[in-house]
Amino acid sequence: MNLAPITRRLLTAALLATTLSAGAAHAQLTVYIVRHGQTDWNKEGRIQGGTDNPLNSTGREQAAAMGRLLADVKIDAVYTSSHQRARQTAAVLEGRAPVIAMDELRERFFGKFEGANDKDPAVVADWNQRRFTWADAMEGGESLENQARRAGAALQTLRERHKEGGTVVVVGHGGINPLLVSLLLGLPPQEGASAINQGNDEVYRIELARSGTASIWKLIPRSKLGEL
Repeated sequence: MNLAPITRRLLTAALLATTLSAGAAHAQLTVYIVRHGQTDWNKEGRIQGGTDNPLNSTGREQAAAMGRLLADVKIDAVYTSSHQRARQTAAVLEGRAPVIAMDELRERFFGKFEGANDKDPAVVADWNQRRFTWADAMEGGESLENQARRAGAALQTLRERHKEGGTVVVVGHGGINPLLVSLLLGLPPQEGASAINQGNDEVYRIELARSGTASIWKLIPRSKLGEL
C-alpha cells in the first residue's frame, strides 16, 4: 500500500483503526471523508444541525489547509453536502475534479433543538439524551434512522459511479460523517454515531479493497500532535 503521495504533505499520519483483514488487495476505492470548516455556531457550541450557516474566517482557513493537505492526491470526484458550509469547504478543490452537491449528505435537522448551546442547559441535556435514539424525530426534526438511510443511499451512489475504483472526497458534517464511516467499515450505525467525533479540521482516509475489507486512517494536522 503506497502512502507516499499523501505523507509528503502531512506532518504525520496515524492509524485510527487496524486493517480489518490482513493481506487485502490494493484498494479498489479510496474515500477521503472531510468535515466542513468551522462556523460561528461551531465556535459558540451551538447545535447546528440543518441550519444553513456559512464558514467563518477560521473555517475558511481550515478549508484551505485541507486543500493543501490533499494537494498531491489525484482526485476523481468531490461529493459535498448541499449545505453552504460544506460547499464552501469543497470549493477549495474546484478545478481538480468535478464537485457534486448531494442532498443525501446534508446534516440532520434537530427540530426544536437547533441553535441551543450551554446557555440552554436543560434543552441541551434533553438533546444529548435523545439524539442517538434510532427512531426519535426530535420533535419536528429528523430521526437518526432516516439520516442513516440517507448515508447509505449516498454511498450506494458513490460505489455505482466508481465501480472501477479511484479516489473520491466526501465533504460532510459531524453527524453524517460517522454514519458514512460506520457503513463503510461494516459497523452498526448507532455505534459509530455515538463514538466517532470528527473535528472541523480532521480528514479520514478509508481504503476499500476489492475483497470488501476496509482500512481507515486519521490524518492528523500539526495542531493535534497530542493525539500521537
